[in-house]
Amino acid sequence: KTSSTMGHQQRHERSLMLGTIALLAFTSSQFATAFTTSLPSLVTKTTPSSSSGVLLFNKVASEIDETSKEDDGSSNTLSRRSAFHMFGKVATAASVALTSSYPISSATAIDVSGVATEAAAPVEMKIFTDPQSLFVLNVPKRFFTLRRTAKGDMPDPKTGKGRRGSSIFTAGDMAKAEVIAVERYPTAVLLEEEGIDASGDLSTFPSIGDPSSVATLIYVRRERDKPGQSKTVLLKDTVSVSEDGKTLRFMLKTEIDVQKPELLMEQMGVMELFRITTAKATLVDGQIMAIFASALSQDFDGPDGKALQQSVESFQALSIGA
Repeated sequence: KTSSTMGHQQRHERSLMLGTIALLAFTSSQFATAFTTSLPSLVTKTTPSSSSGVLLFNKVASEIDETSKEDDGSSNTLSRRSAFHMFGKVATAASVALTSSYPISSATAIDVSGVATEAAAPVEMKIFTDPQSLFVLNVPKRFFTLRRTAKGDMPDPKTGKGRRGSSIFTAGDMAKAEVIAVERYPTAVLLEEEGIDASGDLSTFPSIGDPSSVATLIYVRRERDKPGQSKTVLLKDTVSVSEDGKTLRFMLKTEIDVQKPELLMEQMGVMELFRITTAKATLVDGQIMAIFASALSQDFDGPDGKALQQSVESFQALSIGA
């Protein structure tokens, strides 16, 4: 009697397990069909009924039936090994059904071009008008702005120097080491400080001297006020003069001292750092008004660099007598 009861219980357990496997197979097939029909229109869909996944489901169902027949005479109906084997085949069948019903190819790939466009969105700008009407320019909206107006901070009209050198305006983003600066000093001072005769025509840059040489004088004068040894070089192929000869454009590249190159490599993926500066100098009222905008090279190559170039191009030195 005990043996009969155990046999009945084992057959009952086998029936439940077979039913569960069959239900899994059926549910997976139905899910594949429902999932395919609900896909977005941007993906090409196929009919699951003709897919290899459905054929595999039929094969699994047949094997379940065969396994049931083979295990009928066994004292341990549908062993755990057979059960797990069946579950594995059901999972494989579900995977095949889904992939065959949802083919992804180069022709049906999702368009992600909009993501790249959004990532490279231009930097929002704002207008800064000098309260003393010496200049106007656009700067990135997130930048702080500082216009020096205190008597000691303003450059001396004759020497072009103050407590802050020749700087009259600063803007920037300290978190990203991006800076915009405007300097103002007499044109004659630029030459006299270098022992060059300033008695000639100083109304245009070509009349002052070779454009590359003048650009060098301008940036060397600026670097002289900075502590430490300068490692700045003029990018000569960027030097240009406007048609009226009153505007000089150029770019600079500065190597930054790195104390621990290995640590820099771990943090930023580079062994050395460079600062790129775009500049423009304008002759107005016997003065040189120069703007410098700079950033680390990796930032300058992106949207921030374009914004800094826009700031330089937007800069207009205004005549006091205008």
